[in-house]
Amino acid sequence: MTVLHAIVLGIVQGVTEFLPVSSSAHLVLLPHWMGWSLDDPQLEFTFGVFLHLATILAVIVYFWREVKAIIGATVRGLWRRTPFESENARLGWLLLLAALPAGLAGILFKDVFEKWFQNPRGVAALLLVTALLLVVSERVGDRLRKSVSSLGWLDVILIGCFQALAIFPGISRSGATIAGGVIRGLERSAAARFSFLMGVPVMLGAGAVAGRDFLVQRALWLHAPAILAGFVAALLVGFLSIHWLMAYLQRHSLVRFAWYCALIGVAGVLLGCSPVPNANVTATPVREFQVGVTPATYDLVEELISSAPIDGYFAIKPYSSDRRLLKAVVSGGVEVGVALYRPIESALVATPLVLTSLRIIAHPETPIVSLSFQQLRAVFTGAVTDWGEVGGSPGLIRVTSREQGSAARSIFDTVALGGARPVPGALVMAGDDLMVEYVAGDTGAIGYAWQSLAGAEVKLLDVADDNGLNVPVYAFSVGEPAGLLRYWLAWVQGRGPEQFPEGFQPMP
Repeated sequence: MTVLHAIVLGIVQGVTEFLPVSSSAHLVLLPHWMGWSLDDPQLEFTFGVFLHLATILAVIVYFWREVKAIIGATVRGLWRRTPFESENARLGWLLLLAALPAGLAGILFKDVFEKWFQNPRGVAALLLVTALLLVVSERVGDRLRKSVSSLGWLDVILIGCFQALAIFPGISRSGATIAGGVIRGLERSAAARFSFLMGVPVMLGAGAVAGRDFLVQRALWLHAPAILAGFVAALLVGFLSIHWLMAYLQRHSLVRFAWYCALIGVAGVLLGCSPVPNANVTATPVREFQVGVTPATYDLVEELISSAPIDGYFAIKPYSSDRRLLKAVVSGGVEVGVALYRPIESALVATPLVLTSLRIIAHPETPIVSLSFQQLRAVFTGAVTDWGEVGGSPGLIRVTSREQGSAARSIFDTVALGGARPVPGALVMAGDDLMVEYVAGDTGAIGYAWQSLAGAEVKLLDVADDNGLNVPVYAFSVGEPAGLLRYWLAWVQGRGPEQFPEGFQPMP
């Protein structure tokens, strides 16, 4: 997303937030029709919330005297233990009550609403719901036309339920709440005033959630200039829109807005929300990214995909060896590979994700619990051949090793053996699972395996000064990661120690 695109969307937000035509629908449909890519699914939701936050700030500025009076009266009422001592204090509690349905819906169904932003056809269809609400409100609204001060608790809860519906993009928040107010007998301008004020607590809460996401998900920081530009544009235009609409509703009905929503909604549904061809922009189609893994990284990647906010965008493709995975990435068989080594091919860009450990494994009945680094090297080079020499029960040590070319073998020979030649009689295993299975069944065996694959059936031996056996896990791709892939990798790098599967930890 460019800064120019963000400014355009901010202007659209400022105009449509207060007009009952669903600003969220316009923020979904316009980029889709124009072919503007927002790079990742989380950005679309977060950017939309920040734009809504800007227009709520416009409400606070426009109604500042009234907002200040309501807050002051509510606080004084609490302090004096007479919460309903004035009309403004009562209005403050009514606004908080009206915000509850939308707040609860946002907390309970946040993931559902976020996914709806990826469904332009569904958003267009919900514009028809907005049109229906506007028409119904004009037809069945109480012609007595009450003022805001005459609203009761039931009125407010019902209007709040209308606001909860508007969490779905396509159902206009101002349209739904104004319609709800008119149905409960409010004048249109009074309903609009109450609608704007009741949106303040909800959008401030949503803004706090979006702000938290922005701070903890470093991928979104790349879009900070665009988000700021859109925010400022929405704030300025939103202020002007409020002024215009308050005057308009004193003389006109909501039907014209209903016709507009119906027109855009029908067009979106019938056209299938297909992007408009544009030679000057490149749309990034939604597709499934193939992530290649080896047995050592399968569980890690599965966890990091299932827990990330990218459901439906990534799929795992397993490979039996590091060499086959590397070949698949270079040839374009998969977009990215995740493995326990850093490829040296110049065409590939490696991104460190997490740390894992290469662990020394022995039979579960082995009496020893640790080896010094010198003892470890002596055992695997053949200088020590009996368990009694390293503090165990006398008996022949049967050394097992991985096959040549495996990442585990390369790292172990380099780090643990320091380039020394491994014992010639070592039993070679073509995979961690075979290594673990053999060691678990032989009381004299010793070997090594990735911690995530070692399992409970073998004993993990501690090695003094074994920091060198902590190994980075790399994601590698042809060229710099971009779009959804870049977002996912940054999301992984921002996770805490408790958020990784057993056997893995964050990069220092």
